[in-house]
Amino acid sequence: MGALERSMVQHPVNLLYLAAAVRQAGHEAEAWDFEVEEFSEALLKRRVRDFRPDLVGVTGLTANVKVGARILEMIKEASPKTFVAMGGPHPTAIPEKTMNEFPVLDAVIRGEGEITWTELAGRLEQGSGPAGVLGLAWREGDRVVLEPPRPLIGKLDELPLPARDLIDHSLYKGAASPGLDAALQRSTEIFTSRGCPERCIFCAAKVTFGKTVRFRSPGHVFAEIDECMDKWGYRHFTIEDDTFTYRPNRLAEICRGLKERGVTWDCDTRVNVVTRDMMFMLADSGCKKVAFGVESGSPRMLEKMKKGITVEQVKDAFKWSHQAGLITTAFFIIGGHPDETREDVEMSVKLMKEIDPDLMAAAIAVPFPGTEYEKIMKERGLVFGEQWEKYTHIHSVPCWRTEHFSPQEMADLQIELFRRFFLRPHFILKTLKKALSPHGMRYYFRSGLQILQYLFVEKRN
Repeated sequence: MGALERSMVQHPVNLLYLAAAVRQAGHEAEAWDFEVEEFSEALLKRRVRDFRPDLVGVTGLTANVKVGARILEMIKEASPKTFVAMGGPHPTAIPEKTMNEFPVLDAVIRGEGEITWTELAGRLEQGSGPAGVLGLAWREGDRVVLEPPRPLIGKLDELPLPARDLIDHSLYKGAASPGLDAALQRSTEIFTSRGCPERCIFCAAKVTFGKTVRFRSPGHVFAEIDECMDKWGYRHFTIEDDTFTYRPNRLAEICRGLKERGVTWDCDTRVNVVTRDMMFMLADSGCKKVAFGVESGSPRMLEKMKKGITVEQVKDAFKWSHQAGLITTAFFIIGGHPDETREDVEMSVKLMKEIDPDLMAAAIAVPFPGTEYEKIMKERGLVFGEQWEKYTHIHSVPCWRTEHFSPQEMADLQIELFRRFFLRPHFILKTLKKALSPHGMRYYFRSGLQILQYLFVEKRN
């Protein structure tokens, strides 16, 4: 993990949902976050022997799946009878393959985990096996048993609030959202909905949370916000929904509640589901920043990626955001479809300069398991192997290529786009104006050093 990522580690809210669910069912639970906690093999094994867990799970993101499996091996070495499982998008997409690749796994949790995890914990406590638990893949001798998928959770309000009391809040020192200074406000993350109905070929979120958007009620959201304010003093909230601005009436009610509480917040959304009045409403209710997935400035690429937006909608969304005084982030993708050409990339550069976001991220598209992008890339023979640790948007040379760019050319192109954005005189002058305060100087100096290290120092393998 690079310095930039370490400075904005998020609270493990998804794990805390799981912990809250099993605890509500009467089980004891702990949450260990080794992104911020001290880690060594000896320390891990000592914690396992002290806690003596019957069930342990790790989150399986594709890039860290090997690390997660190794941690489970250490746990098994310390406590051979502990049942170990992996959840998350990677094992959800390829459960049998994951089980076969990592023999340490007793099971894989597919899809949303709260109900499956709780039912599994109950079975183990009673001394019965995992057979029949929906949403589970488990090992029976030399074969993997795939249970039927578990239906998505229809009423999110029925879930308990994340068990934030299980983490050491003092270890999370950065802001989870770039462009916001953690020294000004303590921040945490919340989810007010799950699922995404859009068709983007590169997105793996649908693998876990499905294509139907399910919403928490405003009252349930406010209960979590109030708890975070009262118990831990949080005054800024990063709303982690894939698209926060669906359902304008619900959005207006949440905005009113946020304004009444006097908190600040930020969110992600799509350029085709915002209006000028909406952006001013967000700003009036305490929103400081909004991030949009732009992906490309090429209409041809947007269509091939099934993004469902137009370049004109991009321009309007950023214009309205600037007018409302919001900090903006634009996400772009390199190789979002294997047919991308240099001409398409130049159209993206032109658009990013025209919309003038405060921050820009250029990610290399990754053929995550279960995505349409993976299917297209493999059908064309463009993936060279499944080196899972390389399945990351940044910091690595891919083990795949596109029709027009080699792996190294994609990595070089990523750096080029960052340099063409962040090293512009216009961007530097605009940022210097923001830095003309004690807090601003400290934040932007630190952020600037991290960006320069990434652009000119860091090596990629």
